[in-house]
Amino acid sequence: MLPSFDLPPIPTFMLRGHPDCIVPDKQDDKPSHAWIEPETNKPRLTGAYKDKVATEIIGAVRDGSDTFGKIRQTLPHYGDRELKAGIRHAKKWIPMMERRGTRAKPHMHRYQARLHQEGRRYSVVKY
Repeated sequence: MLPSFDLPPIPTFMLRGHPDCIVPDKQDDKPSHAWIEPETNKPRLTGAYKDKVATEIIGAVRDGSDTFGKIRQTLPHYGDRELKAGIRHAKKWIPMMERRGTRAKPHMHRYQARLHQEGRRYSVVKY
């Protein structure tokens, strides 16, 4: 003989969509494959952003910061991730400008520069 499954109907206040329903833990409602929001504090490493970081790195190396630790101290507003991406980007030829001439007649000199690495030290090569 089979057991009887005659259970009383579920009251409406126990249904999930009802405002009187008490859910013990909201974390259980999320499926395991839920969308995870990306961290917003990491900037996207676009080409324009890498150009900006690379030009600042080339300027820092030209001023004497020739190792990664010195570059990190010179540019503290960038994280290691951005600095490494900027260094990789700076190893390609980057068009740059330099102000020359007098104050009355300034002239912008265009040239290309790139970062050259020898061991752990960096140097700037101009073309």
